[in-house]
Amino acid sequence: MPQTRVPLKDPMFSALLAFLVPGLGHFYQRRMFKAVLYAVCILGTFFTGMRIGHGQVVYFNWQSTENRTYAYLCQFWVGLPALPALAQAELRSSRAFDVNYMPKPMTSQFAGKLTAETSDFDGPIAGSITLRPHELNMPHLWTGKLSGELQTAKGPVKIEGDVTPGSGSLDPEVAPSEKRRLSGTFEGRTSEQPDVVIRGGLEGHIPRPIWNSYEAPLRDLRVNDFAGDQTDLDRAHFLLGSRFELGVVFTMIAGLLNILAIYDALEGPAYDGEEEEGAAAEPTPAPA
Repeated sequence: MPQTRVPLKDPMFSALLAFLVPGLGHFYQRRMFKAVLYAVCILGTFFTGMRIGHGQVVYFNWQSTENRTYAYLCQFWVGLPALPALAQAELRSSRAFDVNYMPKPMTSQFAGKLTAETSDFDGPIAGSITLRPHELNMPHLWTGKLSGELQTAKGPVKIEGDVTPGSGSLDPEVAPSEKRRLSGTFEGRTSEQPDVVIRGGLEGHIPRPIWNSYEAPLRDLRVNDFAGDQTDLDRAHFLLGSRFELGVVFTMIAGLLNILAIYDALEGPAYDGEEEEGAAAEPTPAPA
């Protein structure tokens, strides 16, 4: 390869920057056109795939041969946007993926639906819920207190009461979804009718922080060995259909494209004179 006129500065450092953030290595080299081109195209392709797959298509699982995420070997090369998948899989406690695990009290917003024993109190409910481990100090048993506004057929009413799991459950702390599902039984009262006890089933969700959802692994472990038991991966394929595979392909393409960008930051353009970004052209000698 002939010597290029493009100043590559420190090629190894540029390649590292190009790996961490697509286009950053070229920005460091003052190759602005390619910096913008790679950043827009590669990051755009990656996050488009994430959007298509509802944020569930980039994760790392290497525990079993049957369920290894070979697609991540391509997605990895996008750099920082894909690296949290490694941290979620390798650094999180195994209990963070357990259903009903509640190690310490927490307060969060809640939105869902109450199905009461009397239809007068059926309807959507939104408010604040406080969850805590059971008094027996068993983290897989929890109780809660819900305070919010219930939308009934006669209008909104203020409601407050206790929530227990019953036959319901609380989704794991870490999962690839912004919403953490919660279901259980409710017993409480309204401010308008304090003498009337309201009992029923409660279903809804609380928000899951981004550090507990971004690129969290889809669990592919079947708890009960019968056809109706769905794993997280089964549920994702069922809900997304072909969009799941399409999202995987988009994110894989983004990683493969960035390999080419990394090489370009390391070695420069393939042909001499292809770029003159960041470097002044050699002065033309004045005629005699």
